[in-house]
Amino acid sequence: MNTLIQTSHEYSHTRILKKTLLSLAVVLALTVGRVNAEIPMLSWTPETNGVYDYGTVPVGQTVSQVFTLTNNGGSASAALTVSISGSPMFTVTSDACSARSLGPGKSCGVVVQFDATSSGQLTATLTANGRKELATASITLIGTGAASRHVYWTNSTYPGSIGRADFDGQNVNQNFITGTASPFGMAVDGSHVYWANFYGGIGRADLDGQNVNQSFITGYANPAGVAIDGSHIYWANVNSSTIGRADLDGQNVNQNFITGLYFPNGVAVDGSHVYWANSLQGGRENTTIGRADLDGQNVNQSFITSPRPYGVAVDGSHIYWANQRGDAIGRADLDGQNVNESFITGASSPYGVAVDGSHVYWTNSNYTIGRADLDGQNVNQSFITRGSDAFAGGLAVDPE
Repeated sequence: MNTLIQTSHEYSHTRILKKTLLSLAVVLALTVGRVNAEIPMLSWTPETNGVYDYGTVPVGQTVSQVFTLTNNGGSASAALTVSISGSPMFTVTSDACSARSLGPGKSCGVVVQFDATSSGQLTATLTANGRKELATASITLIGTGAASRHVYWTNSTYPGSIGRADFDGQNVNQNFITGTASPFGMAVDGSHVYWANFYGGIGRADLDGQNVNQSFITGYANPAGVAIDGSHIYWANVNSSTIGRADLDGQNVNQNFITGLYFPNGVAVDGSHVYWANSLQGGRENTTIGRADLDGQNVNQSFITSPRPYGVAVDGSHIYWANQRGDAIGRADLDGQNVNESFITGASSPYGVAVDGSHVYWTNSNYTIGRADLDGQNVNQSFITRGSDAFAGGLAVDPE
């Protein structure tokens, strides 16, 4: 009997507790609802977790976005003030919110423009503040400037020049850099353009074509191909049949870094090896592509056998070369296997070759530059029409 009475009491206490909690929840909900109905609640759209990303924009271009400010609360915001802080590359170009009192359920718009004047990621904060307490909203803006990319080539007929076009093949400039001395091979990194003056050493200029130094590296023996990595510049000395090397600042020049070559022309480099084209050997028959370690050791002059190779390029999985005698672009695995002398056909005595993350490029003797996908498809033999009768030797593409 006592057990039943105790159980009954516990049941009653539980019911009372549940009713009390339910009453508190109702009171709390009513209180929150009443508070929400009495304050403005501002928010920006579009956004993802309080952030809007403009994405990657080429340097020199602008992109605009309309941001909508909405009051989801129960009272007006009073007069609003819109401001932006952070990178000056974000600017408000249109503002329909400032000095306006935004009522419940009402919206207004602000346009913010991102000017990609330099490369790298930039941020700013767009903020709206009303005169009432809690009438505020902010959003983080992110934009990434990407340096405009270009294709470069050497017009090798003396005195020659360096040509350049936009990455899509437009805006061809045959005289981007002048004052050269029959330039052949060339290379480019994130800050400079380099070229081999066959009659004057290795030249260098800024990416915008300024600060030209035609004698950046001297003591030449008719240099042809040029390649660069993160610490050195390499070039092929045709008449001394050597590969030269120097620091990226032009110091510590070694004209005989690798010896014993055969009329070398194209040069390429990756994270472990230097490659070159032996373009004349044994009566122009047994021509080859050579390879050595980055320190110049373990030289293999017959890494790949190919009929008259000239330009050489390399990416993370393949080596490419201009098969001049076969009017084609050749390709092989980085270990020298699976050689395909006719990977891309239909070229016209190609000389220079370059590669990036999506395409292979080459120079044709008919004054054009060809391009194809990395798998050899979508071949365009006239991707760039140079509009000049100058022989196009070297070729380079801005890094991605």
